[in-house]
Amino acid sequence: MSVDTRSSSLVSAGALMAAGTLLSRVLGFARAVVIAMVLGNTTRQADMFTLANTIPTSLYILFAGGALNTVLVPQIVRATSSDEDGGEAYTNRIMTAFLAIIAGVTVVLLLAAPLVLRIYTDAGWRDPELSEQYRSMLTLTYLCLPQVFFYGAFFLAGQVLNARGRFGPMMWAPIANNVVSIAVFVGYLLVFGTDVDHGAPFSTAQELVLGLGATAGILVQAAILLPFLRRAGFVYRPRFDLRGTGLGRTFSLAKWTLGFVAVTQLALVAVNRLASSATAGAENGGGLTVYNNAYLVWILPHSVITVSLATAMVTSASKLAADGDLGGVSRETARTIRLTTTVLLPAAVAFLVLATPIARLAFGYGVGASDYPVLALALQAFALGLVPFTIHYVLLRAFYALEDTRTPFLLQALIAGLNAGFAVLLVRLVADPSLVATALALAYSLSYAVGVVVAFRRLQSSLPGLSARAVGRHLVRVTLAVLPAAGLAWLITWLQHRLTEGRVASALGLALAGVVAVGAYVAAARLLHLREMDEIVGTVLRRRRGVAGSDDSAPVEGAAPAGDPAAAPGREGDAVQGSAGEERPSAPGPEHAELETQPMSALGPDGHPLDPAAAAEEAPQDAWRGSSRPSPEEEMGSGVLATPSTDPDVLRRSRQRAGDVLGRRYRLEEVVAGRADAHTWRAFDQVLSRSVLVQVLPPDDPRSPALLEAARASAVATDSRFLRVLDAVESNDPEVGSYIVTEFSPGQTLEVMLAQGPLSALEAAWLVREVADALAGMHAMGLHHRHLGPDAITITPAGNLKITGFLLEAAIVPDDADEPDGGEILEAGSSADDPTVTLPVRRTDDPEAQDVRDLGRLLYAALVSRWPGAARYGLDRAPTDGGRLLTPRQVRHGVSPALDRITDRILSPVPRHHEEPLRTAAEVAQALSTVLGTADASHDLERRVRQPVPVVGSGPATVAMSPAASPVSAVAPDPVRPPVSALTPEAEAAPPTVRVVDPTQPVRRRWLGVLVALLLLALVVGLIGVFVQNQARFTGNAPGDQASTDTAPQPVEVADVLVFDPQGDVPNDENNDLAPLAVDGDPETAWQTLAYRGNPELGGLKRGVGLVLDLGEATEVSRLDVVLPEDPTAVQVLAPADRAAAEAPMTSDADWEVLAEDEEAAGEAGFELTEPVTTRYLLLYLTELPPEGSSYRGYVYEVEVQG
Repeated sequence: MSVDTRSSSLVSAGALMAAGTLLSRVLGFARAVVIAMVLGNTTRQADMFTLANTIPTSLYILFAGGALNTVLVPQIVRATSSDEDGGEAYTNRIMTAFLAIIAGVTVVLLLAAPLVLRIYTDAGWRDPELSEQYRSMLTLTYLCLPQVFFYGAFFLAGQVLNARGRFGPMMWAPIANNVVSIAVFVGYLLVFGTDVDHGAPFSTAQELVLGLGATAGILVQAAILLPFLRRAGFVYRPRFDLRGTGLGRTFSLAKWTLGFVAVTQLALVAVNRLASSATAGAENGGGLTVYNNAYLVWILPHSVITVSLATAMVTSASKLAADGDLGGVSRETARTIRLTTTVLLPAAVAFLVLATPIARLAFGYGVGASDYPVLALALQAFALGLVPFTIHYVLLRAFYALEDTRTPFLLQALIAGLNAGFAVLLVRLVADPSLVATALALAYSLSYAVGVVVAFRRLQSSLPGLSARAVGRHLVRVTLAVLPAAGLAWLITWLQHRLTEGRVASALGLALAGVVAVGAYVAAARLLHLREMDEIVGTVLRRRRGVAGSDDSAPVEGAAPAGDPAAAPGREGDAVQGSAGEERPSAPGPEHAELETQPMSALGPDGHPLDPAAAAEEAPQDAWRGSSRPSPEEEMGSGVLATPSTDPDVLRRSRQRAGDVLGRRYRLEEVVAGRADAHTWRAFDQVLSRSVLVQVLPPDDPRSPALLEAARASAVATDSRFLRVLDAVESNDPEVGSYIVTEFSPGQTLEVMLAQGPLSALEAAWLVREVADALAGMHAMGLHHRHLGPDAITITPAGNLKITGFLLEAAIVPDDADEPDGGEILEAGSSADDPTVTLPVRRTDDPEAQDVRDLGRLLYAALVSRWPGAARYGLDRAPTDGGRLLTPRQVRHGVSPALDRITDRILSPVPRHHEEPLRTAAEVAQALSTVLGTADASHDLERRVRQPVPVVGSGPATVAMSPAASPVSAVAPDPVRPPVSALTPEAEAAPPTVRVVDPTQPVRRRWLGVLVALLLLALVVGLIGVFVQNQARFTGNAPGDQASTDTAPQPVEVADVLVFDPQGDVPNDENNDLAPLAVDGDPETAWQTLAYRGNPELGGLKRGVGLVLDLGEATEVSRLDVVLPEDPTAVQVLAPADRAAAEAPMTSDADWEVLAEDEEAAGEAGFELTEPVTTRYLLLYLTELPPEGSSYRGYVYEVEVQG
């Protein structure tokens, strides 16, 4: 794919946002025009309102224009992509924390309003002759300050939408604010008029109208985002459980951003004080209103072009940086700079040569008719800094994508200092109050001209591929292209002014100058071969033509059309897999091995979804199931993309080739599955910069109408457990058939997981319950899956599940094609292999019953790794006895009786023990929920996906399975101390992506090596110290012990350790095999509890759970030393009420007596008994557990009893 096409995709991604921003800026411009008409540009009343409204507005600009948004977006995107709940809990915590902070800031500002206003204004406003004007301004300040909170709420909601790929609403919402503001000032004009003294204070009525009206506009702006949040699938629920959730990293990043805000605020304070001096010292002056209005005109092209493109760039650049692709980040940054400056440099020149007619046309009405030339001079001064400001803005986004918030803080501190210094110097040099705004604008431009040079050089040290010379050459070529256009524009406006000065003629002359200048610039740019101009023009022309062409787009209801980035369904940010600018070879290369994504189960040639893990090492062929079992690496499904098909017949049959673009949006990259008549491609969505799967049918395929209809119908499956269809396109092109675009989900299919052996009872019950619950909602709408098997269930790396092929499989694969060997289950109710075996009957006219039976077979297979009926999905057929299917408990020892009964109630024509059969998915979900309670297996499934059990041998598993597991228990791997942060890619089985350092680059900052060596030395010394301390701790020889050896406590050997869990479904059965790890002398291994949901008190299911320590004989005990997690655990130490008991009481905690307790025990905790106790048994009892992800789990790493 050419660079042109990649850049065009970046332009397209920002087009919708640019449209919203443009309309918002136009209305904002109209609002400023109305204010100038009502209050003027240089009057005291204009500055009084502007100063009062500056405090909340400036804070909004600081937050949304370069601060917390670019810190939170990468964090929310990561949570949205990797968390089991799509990042909802993390986002709720973020919103709760930051809304609380913003609310606190608002309250503080209201309480300190007189002090704040005093800081922001020149001392001249507090002179006795202006006391009434100052009082009026203070009242307006009180009325405007609540805007701070509403601005913060708007910003937070907008970032959630941005992280989910909904960029449009945040850009369009300010339109409502501008409409309200315009209405307020029009009402003010009608009631109070313009024939008043604009140097006098406002009346009380005027203050209420202006102050409350301004705040109401911001309130509406924030509230308008709420429906979009609900439509994006997000509902805000305040959460205050901030500990142990990883928010510390976000706040750590934000600390530099808050510093960024602080230094910029200091510069704004200086600017405001200097600007307010203009109208404090004279009744009319070029003060803050002039400065703000000139800034408003100046910032318009930046807001429409730069902000939109940079916002779209942040997500893709963050993903590239996370993948270690620094070259990709460099290309994204350079491409964005070129695209923005191609438009912004001509805009700067236009402001220089057309400032006066622009100011007259915009602000030369009503009260402002006599003072607009002051604004024109300020606009020209601002124009000098437009290009430096734009480039600096893009560079900061690159720093944020690299998660470097410290450098932007330092850069902004430099620019703020320069701005304040230049402002003080230049204002003192000008004696005319009307030139104060011009001096401030020139100071602003000079500070950014210096700052952009420093920022560029600093970013080059992180991105060596970023070339200043290339950017400079581009700017020179753009300047050469724009100079003739600028000359023509100036000449036209000069002639018009010489001929007539009427306002209509001025407007026509300015419009004519603009049209001629744009035409001349485009022509010159093409003569100079400015590729970026061709891309921009081409994109505009394509959007004007719409989707006319070979493809007749038929988007799914609720899904995005091929060119609309804002209307895509669901959480578009969930699967940001790449960048529009990422270099991607048309043929598979080694780079693909490092991509942390994996396709959903693609359809194989026989109609079954192709397992992506198996495809990762084997090229798809016409019969994709081989005799050998996939390797552990293949089974992992940990993010390695499926290897493209190398079957020459498959490639020869495909009419498409890698690099083709469907619908001007989906760039085909490699075939991941192919049949004689259809192909599934991994493709790249050039609008949303993510990987997708595209299933392409042959032209004029008779199945196309049914498939498209199924895709449209599946759009109602908005439950996050379904793999969503993103686009359905009908094509009349003779070379391209209709195609379906679906999400591209990483994970491991249940089919691959079951090849490793059965799941635990908890995992099986939870997984099937989730599938049944998702299907129940669809069944209520009359929609059914009809092809539900282990290959249609994908477990994501977060332990979540995705149901694939909903409605689509039934449309593309006939029912008879779904049955191997002539039909797995016959209509007569007999087995294909044994006609005497009674099996549930498949009735194709009852799709709901078919889905319910499939749920039963999924549960059966998850419990015993056998498939009811003929062998299928790599599983042996389920055994039968006397013509009747054996229950899971009869096949595998230890299966939960409750789950055994549920399976029988689904699959058996006549359930055993006269149980009522389960006939609907809702009934299945309810039955499993009754067994599960609040238990959640997502964490255990996450571990299974990320750390799969190795498969030994290739034959079917016939050995005896593990012992019985409770319906609320889970088989966990050997535990180690849980990591401080969330599971990182390095913890996955797939090789982690690493950043490759170019050995040809010179090594800079040699002190860095010395620093690393010192850190390593400190780490080694620290580890030695910790080891010595631990050894002393557990041998009774801690340094500083003063007692003699004959009186010091001595360790007591623990003869046995038992799990105490009398309230469990299976009493005293909670990871029993891990209990010895608590007394093995190794503090890195642990006994762990199950994961409990809801609250730390074991989900409300039990009073506690713990370990009984058997000392072998009655022994005097004075102390227990316990190693626990760093997060607090509520722990009790108990002894039997009957000290002489020969056996430990295991039926109730009421039989035990509390000796010591600590409600917040953490780390190395000591429990000193009030007096020594002689007992054989001790109970270490956990009553509240520390958080682990979205659940709670307790750990005991080591216990030592002291005599």
